[in-house]
Amino acid sequence: MDKLIEMVKDWAKERGLDKVDARTQYTKLIEEQGELAKAIMQKNVDGDSGVLDSLGDYQVTLIIYCLIRDIHIAFWKTVINPKDFATETIYMNLVSTSSKIIANYNKGLVTNEIRSIETTFQLLSLIAGKYDTTLEDTLELAYNEIKNRKGKLVNGVFIKEDDFTGTQGYERGFEDGKNHVFELIKNKFDLGRKSNEL
Repeated sequence: MDKLIEMVKDWAKERGLDKVDARTQYTKLIEEQGELAKAIMQKNVDGDSGVLDSLGDYQVTLIIYCLIRDIHIAFWKTVINPKDFATETIYMNLVSTSSKIIANYNKGLVTNEIRSIETTFQLLSLIAGKYDTTLEDTLELAYNEIKNRKGKLVNGVFIKEDDFTGTQGYERGFEDGKNHVFELIKNKFDLGRKSNEL
């Protein structure tokens, strides 16, 4: 796993992603969080933008966030049985915990920020376990997909060459991800019509 993390870091450095603002990188993480919600909702496990892809991409964005923040990532195997929890419950905890990353960053609470990152990785590991895979396997999938990817930075966000039409690809991805997170929350808590007012 350590070797994979270093390969992702090297990939990010080659593209200047280690120099972007942490908040900008965090928006990319939220986009991937939305993709994961969409995959879970659609029961898309190993298809294009499926759960396995999304878990790997989520890790890549979080590793780059840690690179920007100079935070060392320690990986461990979770001792909690993922089968004891519903996937949606784990995901909702993931949304809550990952939001604390940027909240703690904004407050300058580095220890809490690190704790939130560690918990986020644990929750990702639980989701991986629900689909009989691991963080290492899904990170390797993601790395193999991005390792030769070309693109460029636009306002601190890496836009892959295939999606590059100004910043429209990024903005569409972020908006799409946000909508899928909201839909999962709405379904989980049965917010009904009042949810549109949020």
